Amino acid sequence: MNRIGRLAVTAPAAARRYVGHLRHPGHLAVGLALGAALLALPTSALALAREFDVAGGALKPALDTFIAQSGVQLIYKVEDVKDLSTRGIKGSIAPDAALDRLLEGTRLRIRRGQDGAMVLIAPAERKP
Repeated sequence: MNRIGRLAVTAPAAARRYVGHLRHPGHLAVGLALGAALLALPTSALALAREFDVAGGALKPALDTFIAQSGVQLIYKVEDVKDLSTRGIKGSIAPDAALDRLLEGTRLRIRRGQDGAMVLIAPAERKP
């Protein structure tokens, strides 16, 4: 399986300075709440629109471009995407919606993990 791309989440400089000064128990509670909010960011980051310019054609290079432009973690098997194509995507759109559009007309489905990673699944083909 290919494991490409990763959504990097860093705390803003002000938050890092604040957390570094936690000495009072009340401040610790606020710091923990801030940390929990930052951990929730990867999932919500998928809802934020980004600018995409992914050319149509072979699906594998289109997925690689999508990963680079979105910053999300996408896992897929190369054999599942070979010989598949996409119409591409251009414009400002949320990464999960962009991936849905890239996969239109393919048999691939998206499974989203709790950690924000997306896995492409190819359903088993039924034999007649």
